Amino acid sequence: MACEAGRSGKVKKGRGAVVLHRDVYWLGKQWAVTGYGIQAVDKKLEMKFDIEAHRIWEENLPDAMASEPWFDIKDFATALEVARKRAQENPATFRHVLSDEK
Repeated sequence: MACEAGRSGKVKKGRGAVVLHRDVYWLGKQWAVTGYGIQAVDKKLEMKFDIEAHRIWEENLPDAMASEPWFDIKDFATALEVARKRAQENPATFRHVLSDEK
């Protein structure tokens, strides 16, 4: 299924649209690296598992989700690798989130 991201921050995937931070740098099957940090693409998760950029260096990030039947560890690991690499190469990638923007 094709995915596309635009400046609006809505990622079109199939029928619905998922609201992500407006800057999408990498989009996997389940996770996206955005200006916010790492975000779950599935809107049914209601942003409960999104990870703010300042937390991407924490150890054991997948532990809280490992028991969830929907969790794709490989996709998450790739998102984490991409986010950490971007943070090192271009720290301005993850700007502070203002008000209710995500």
